Amino acid sequence: MVFKNRFSSRCGIVIALTFTSMLSAAPRLALTQAAFTVAVVPGQNGTAQSVDASNLGDSVLNLSASSSVSWLTATIGAQHACSLKGNCIPVQIALQTSSLSKGTYTGTVTVSDPKAVDSPQFVTVTVKVGGAVPDKLEYFVPPSGSASSSFTTAAPVTANVSNNTPWLSIATAGMGSFQFGASVPYQVTATAQTGMASGDYNGSIAISGSSFAPDNKSVPVVLHVTTQPILQTSTLLPFEIAQGANKQTQPMAVLNAGQGTLTVSGVTASAASGTWLSAQTIAGGISITADPSGLSPNSYQGTVTITSNAVNSSATVPVVLNVLAQAPPIASAGGLIANDTLGVGESMAQGDIVALYGHQFTFGDAVNATSLPLPVTLGDTQVLVNGQPVPVYYVGASQIDFEIPIDAATGDGTVQVVRSGQQGNLIYVNIKDRVPHFLLFNGPYAIMTTPDGTLTGIPTHPVKAGDVVVIYTIGLGPTTPVVPSGTASPGSPLAVIDVNATQACFGVPTPFSPIPCVTPQFVGLSPGFVGLYQVNLAIPDGLSSGNVPFSFSVNGTGSDVVQLAVQ
Repeated sequence: MVFKNRFSSRCGIVIALTFTSMLSAAPRLALTQAAFTVAVVPGQNGTAQSVDASNLGDSVLNLSASSSVSWLTATIGAQHACSLKGNCIPVQIALQTSSLSKGTYTGTVTVSDPKAVDSPQFVTVTVKVGGAVPDKLEYFVPPSGSASSSFTTAAPVTANVSNNTPWLSIATAGMGSFQFGASVPYQVTATAQTGMASGDYNGSIAISGSSFAPDNKSVPVVLHVTTQPILQTSTLLPFEIAQGANKQTQPMAVLNAGQGTLTVSGVTASAASGTWLSAQTIAGGISITADPSGLSPNSYQGTVTITSNAVNSSATVPVVLNVLAQAPPIASAGGLIANDTLGVGESMAQGDIVALYGHQFTFGDAVNATSLPLPVTLGDTQVLVNGQPVPVYYVGASQIDFEIPIDAATGDGTVQVVRSGQQGNLIYVNIKDRVPHFLLFNGPYAIMTTPDGTLTGIPTHPVKAGDVVVIYTIGLGPTTPVVPSGTASPGSPLAVIDVNATQACFGVPTPFSPIPCVTPQFVGLSPGFVGLYQVNLAIPDGLSSGNVPFSFSVNGTGSDVVQLAVQ
């Protein structure tokens, strides 16, 4: 099943101070904003920006700020009253963009206090010199198909679609009027109408009334309706590699958004300087490799061009490699997520499977644990929770997967990464005895199977009354018997949670309409896996066909809500 590698194969810092004294005496950095985008008139400096910092912990923040690019200057201002805890400290950011030509530029401001938890933090600054309104839009769609793209304006505008173009529309946030506030995202959609023959169709969108002059323009729009394949690629993230570290590879899916059969005939890589970029075709797409060997810290640009038999022939994908000066490992504030299902700032459960994101966790290749019990050192990396090393599934340069100890103290805590004995920063975590959560499949559906392992509860295989299903979950906390962290759950005796303390419910309750709830047949750790729980139950009678909201609770603590496809 899909879970095996994730939970049973993925198996990254020693500190002298105790956890209690470390956390209680430390300030904790919080920022009001982590990113912003500014439109700039060519030849002018951009409008200065300010981000507030606050101390959510104890002691006093002693902040410094630095910039990754020469056109950003960051300084620390005087404290002022604000809505966050205590007074706020402004980080003032000047945009010295007058020398930049038309285009999009990105820089990073680093805000730090070496003694603070959740430090450093980063503010990503994007400037759109000349604005973000495109000069032209072009779409390829099959008959009756559609395609969309979006942009923002720097000030309120009026947007009008040219006459006699029923296939073209523009909207924002579901609103029908085109009078909006500043920096509102617009979505442009081109839809091949019924009866439209294959061919090219032309239209335009007139944007006017903006106080930011570069926004005011007529944008030509071309729609290509075709029965041929249409080449489409997935998103590629920028490479971030420490100087002297091993090369990294990212896959990129190549999709056919049209008809017929798409055939990729080749892929070429071109770097603006050097030979650090390469690419090759793989099943389902291409792989792109960035090799920092011999490169100094800087940002490097390149492109990968994919050729095919598609009507749009080829796609050119920009590639960015940021080579970073070697530094201690940096865990991102808010970068701790339970199995990629919880949002930023959510609490973690004892025994939770979590992913930690950041930078420079290892200089070597990514590595998975290959045996159980899981090791507390994987490659050259460890993770500490509240000062204690924990079992690790996987270590990569920017991600570590590990298990929160089943006996971790509940309440406020810290997480820290150590690479080859070099300690990283501390980030905040709140730990509870349980935070029940489904594992998700294809968006809103839970991973659940029939007893023979067939996926079910999804539109292509709905459940029906009387079906017995196995639902895979995380965050259910301690079991009887308690299974030591990093070890496989036993098959005999089973590690269980009292089924009478668990309830699964179907639908959305109201004061006037109760919903059906059932007691599961089994709740506990899935035998042979680490940190993976399962809930076995029978689907009750009386559920409506279609998508039904579904949730469960353990000892009164509720899970998230997913959709259950019912026949």
